[in-house]
Parts: sequence; structure tokens; C-alpha cells
Amino acid sequence: MGDSSDEDCTIYIEELKSDDANLKINAVSKITSIAQILGEKRTQQELLPYLIEIIEEQDNEDEFLIKLAQEILNLKKYIGGNLKAHLLIAPLEILSSMEEALVREKAVEILSQLAQGQTEQFFENHFCQVVQQLGEWDNFPSRISAASLLPIAYPHVSELKQKELWELFKKLCKDDTPMVRRICAGVVSQLAQLHCLQSKQHKVVLLKIWEDLMKDIIDSVKIKAIEGSQYMLKLVDDAQELVDHITSFFALADLNQKSWRVRYTVPEFLPTILNQIIRINKDKSILKNTATPIYQQLLKDSEPEVRSMTLQTLNQLLAELPNSVKDGFLPFLEALVKDTSLHVRMSLAEQICKIAKQFNQNIQITIIIPLVQTLFKDDVADIKIKLAHNLSQLSAELGQDNSKKHLVPLIKEFQNEKQWRFRLEVMTIMPKLLQVAGYESFVELQENYLEKGLLNHYQAIRDQAFDNFIHFKEIFGYDQIKQFLKTSIQTLYNQSNYIYRVTAIHAIIKLQDTLSKEDLLSLYKEIYPQALQDKVPNVRLNAFKLFTGIKKYLDNKLQQEFKQKSQILEGDEDIDVAYYATNYK
Repeated sequence: MGDSSDEDCTIYIEELKSDDANLKINAVSKITSIAQILGEKRTQQELLPYLIEIIEEQDNEDEFLIKLAQEILNLKKYIGGNLKAHLLIAPLEILSSMEEALVREKAVEILSQLAQGQTEQFFENHFCQVVQQLGEWDNFPSRISAASLLPIAYPHVSELKQKELWELFKKLCKDDTPMVRRICAGVVSQLAQLHCLQSKQHKVVLLKIWEDLMKDIIDSVKIKAIEGSQYMLKLVDDAQELVDHITSFFALADLNQKSWRVRYTVPEFLPTILNQIIRINKDKSILKNTATPIYQQLLKDSEPEVRSMTLQTLNQLLAELPNSVKDGFLPFLEALVKDTSLHVRMSLAEQICKIAKQFNQNIQITIIIPLVQTLFKDDVADIKIKLAHNLSQLSAELGQDNSKKHLVPLIKEFQNEKQWRFRLEVMTIMPKLLQVAGYESFVELQENYLEKGLLNHYQAIRDQAFDNFIHFKEIFGYDQIKQFLKTSIQTLYNQSNYIYRVTAIHAIIKLQDTLSKEDLLSLYKEIYPQALQDKVPNVRLNAFKLFTGIKKYLDNKLQQEFKQKSQILEGDEDIDVAYYATNYK
């Protein structure tokens, strides 16, 4: 290397200890360049000890240390690759013992990446050792990192080392610091997924640890343990054992639990364990006799967040219950439709159409539809929007006749709503609803559709109303919709407000592949001469957009006619129109 490179190297090394935070961060990004200049041996013997010295200083910024952790990993290829990768563990071990969570988590992440693709010797002689050392340190952040790294080391070490790590993990699960136990509550489900821990003895111990963590005095530990339930229950093969563990799981939904967040977690994660319950409990008695009363209790919980989450996952539970048990939930749904919390009503609006699938058609008509009608009268627009978004699912369940009878009248009523976002959502779901309700309903709604959709004051609603014609063509066929489509465009163009005339022109361009060529040309010939002479510059300008937008369908004669008629606009008083008239060719 030349003197210039050596000089740069010296500067960067000195800047790593600079009092200027920006200089330090800039210098740390040059560490690989420094290593390249120094070579493998000096990087191992000089640069790494120097980095450890810097890390041990007390005045480092978190941003600097996080960046340094990443750069340490990048040094691997400059110190000899995987054969020497263990040399990078020492500085990362210090970083993973720091109190600042972001720094510690980054160090653990880098250690995990460093371990990828390594040999058994690397884990046996180096990685396992750092896990054990961190686990025995007095400061709790080190023990947090040890728990996080333990599942990575465990599968790759000898049986003797596995026993040592196993004992360390059991010790960490009873740590005095809640944050350590919380990490262990997450790690226990990771260990449950390891093939080397599938013996009956290991399963029993893991399940016992999980049970204890679910009964921890700290709520965050309980919650973390619940999150891994789907993996823990895979370890269960005995019916009675399943009952015992599920009882502990559902006990956390008891109203005596002071923290609503713990009760909230039970319905949140129940869907993840349903398959495991059914795998062993073939008659689903646990769901009928244990889960059902718990869910009904949660639907009456004092906290709206709990009621809301229970509604969010109720559909998955109902799907596994017999009709006689499902019916017991109907009074709760009828009560929740008038819940004082808008979040609860929002969840009900989002889920009610999915829940409807779990009941027979008679209940859908006599109970679910009245609930839908009540929700559609809610004062909160977002609740009605949520409901409208999912209404097509209910329509699919009801079938053509019942959709026509019960939902089509609602559509007419909904399009008179003041809230434009709600009207837009109703317009968006219209094709799916009419696909079920049938062509007669499409004809029945045409007058309302034109007045409330195509002639709406809001452009988004008008645009959606025209977009729907693409789907109407697919559903009913072009011959069935063409007259209404042509009439709609003509009606819009004949409006006194120029905005509608512009929308009509845009519609022709947008629907050029939906219209037959004959109808497209007919509308073009009817509208473009009027548009060129319109008193509003914006309409005259859009006449040129119409021409260029459908030009591929125009023969040479029609193109020449347009050019001749538009020449007069080259001197238009509006500069934009004049520009288009001069340059569109």
C-alpha cells in the first residue's frame, strides 16, 4: 500500500476515538477499508483489540455502537473467513451485554448472523462459551442476550454442552429480573421446535416451564408465553395432558386477571392453537365446554379492547362448533351492536358478514340482517364503511332471491348517505352484490345508480361508478349493459356543469375496450364536435385527450376530420388549448 493509504488508515483509526460523533460514525464505516490496508494478521492482532477498547469506553453514542456491530460482521472476510470468525465474538459479546436495548439487540442479531453456516467446532469451542458467559454475568442485559442466543447454540453442540445449556435455560426462566423471564417465555417456544428436544423427557420439562411462565406474576411474561402456545401444544400427545394445559391457557381469560392485556391475548392467539386442540380432542369437547363459555364471558368483558379482539377471532371458533352451541352466541351479538365503544362496533361491523357464514339462512335473515341494518344506521361513518366493505360476503351466503329482497333495498337507502366515503365504498362493492342479486336487480338500480353514482358531486364516486361497468360487462354481458352505459355517458355530457362533461369524456377513454367499436365511434362522433366548441376551456382541451386516447380505433378519415375541425383552436384564447391544438399531432 502507498503512503497515502497508510495515512488515511491512521486518520480513520484516530477518528474512531474522536469526541465528534459524526466523525466517529463516518470512521466506523471505513473499518473494512482499514482492515484491507492492515491485512489479516494485523487486523486480528491490532484492530480487533482496538475496537474492544473503544467499545469499553463509556461515552459512545448508541448510533455509533449499532453501526460498529454491523461493521464487525463485515470484517469476517478480512480476518480469514469462517476459520477465524470466532475472533469477532469478543467485541460482540461486550455489545450484547449493554443496557441500551437497541445496541444489545443489534449485537445479538449480528452474533446470530455470524453463526450461520459455521462448523460444529465453532459452536462447541466458541459460541456456546459466550452464551454461558453471558448467562452467568451479574448484569441482567447479558442474561437477556444469553437467553436469546441459546436456541442458536443448542442444536450444534455436544450432549455434554447441551446439558449445561439446558440447566442454564432453566435457571434463566426463574431469573429475578422480569425482562429475562420474558425473553425466556419467547425462547421456550423456539426450543420446542428443535428436533433435538423432542424426547418425552424434554417435552415434559418444556411444557412445565411454559406452564410456570404463563403463571408468572408479571403480565408481559404471561403474554409472551401465550404467544408461543401453538408450538408448545405440538408437544402434547395425550388427551388429558391437553386438557390440563388448555385449562391453564384459558385461566388467563378469567375476570380475576387484573390486566386486561392478558385477557386480550387469549382470544388473540386462540386461532393459532385450534388445529392442535382438534388434533387430539376429536369430539371438540374442549371447544364446546371450555372455549365457548370463556368466549361468551370475554364478549361481556369490562374492557372494550378485549370485547373487540374476541369479536375479531370469533369466526374461527364458530367454524368448529355445532349449530346448537353457535346459537348461544346470538344474544351477545345483538347486545354488542349497541355497544358504547365505537371500536367494538367497528370490529362487529368488520366481522358480522363473516360470522353470518356460520349460521343457517333462517338466522341470517331473521337475526344477522337486522344487525346489519342497525350497524348501517350508526353515527360513525367508518363503522358503516367497514360493514359495506364486507357486505358482498353476506350476499354470497344469502343467494340471489334473498339478496334481491333484503340487500338491494339497503343499497338504495345507503346511496342517500351524507358521508361520501361510505357512498364510495357502497359503489365499490356494487359489482359483487349484483353478481349475486342478478340482472333484474341491476335494472332496478339503474335510475338510482345514474343519479347517486354517475352524477355524484364527488369525482371518486363518479370514477368508481364508471369503473364498475368493466365488471358489469363480465357479469351480465355487453348486450345487457350497453344501452345503460351509452345513456349514462350521454346524460353526463349533456349536463350544464362542465365537470360532468369532462367526466363523460374520461369515461369514453377509460371504457374504450369495454364499449363495442361501433358504440365507441358513435359516442366519439357525437361528443367531440361539441367538445371542440365548448365554452369551457377544460372541455375543449379534453377533446384532444379523447382523440389521442382512442386514436387506435379511428380510421384515417376520422383522424383527418378531427384535425380539420380542431385547427380553429390553434389561436384559442386559452394558452393550454392552443398548445394542444398546435402540438397534439
